[in-house]
Amino acid sequence: MSQTDTQKDKAPAAETDSRLHIAGPNPLQNELLARFLEKEHGIVCSYGAEIRWKGGDKGRNHNHLVMWDCLQNHPARLWAEMETRRKYNANPLFVALFNAPREQDFIREAMARQARGIFFLGDPLRLFAKGTQAMLNGELWYSREVLSDFVLAPKNSSTPPEEIAASLTPREREILAGIAAGAGNKEIADKLCISLHTVKSHTYNIFKKINVPNRLQAALWYTRHF
Repeated sequence: MSQTDTQKDKAPAAETDSRLHIAGPNPLQNELLARFLEKEHGIVCSYGAEIRWKGGDKGRNHNHLVMWDCLQNHPARLWAEMETRRKYNANPLFVALFNAPREQDFIREAMARQARGIFFLGDPLRLFAKGTQAMLNGELWYSREVLSDFVLAPKNSSTPPEEIAASLTPREREILAGIAAGAGNKEIADKLCISLHTVKSHTYNIFKKINVPNRLQAALWYTRHF
């Protein structure tokens, strides 16, 4: 067997029967985590760079779980996949995040997107075993502090997102789409044939209009409202 063969994702044939799928760019990490959780829970785990996974049947999807690696793997694509499935009434994704940053905005976004739980960068394997078992049983995996903060946080009653989206100029929409795709300022400038200074200026105005502090939040906002 060639080295390329050993690096391939776990065979798609197993995906339909798997109860847990690990999605991320690191094949070695994916395989080791899948093997560990298979041994801990006695279930079939699949893994790969993308989802490419049917998930559970409607009505019992909590028996299946997608684990999304946030390290070098933007969750905006996961949110987009979830929204697409909802739009076309397909099997929903029951998801959790791992290697996540300990940022309040990130955590709130995950909860608002109905992620079932979150594991932070550096969490030990014992928490993965305990947390995945809880989520496979239909429970949430968030700390009490995180849940309390989410419930008690003041709700934003400002301009509706659709009005904010309508206020963006065509150029601002193009640049925001580039940010959501993971492109840097220079890449966006080259693609749109405009100066780097112009991209930076538009980016500042975009952040101000949609009320986000950074590119990650801008990308999440775009995925959610476009």
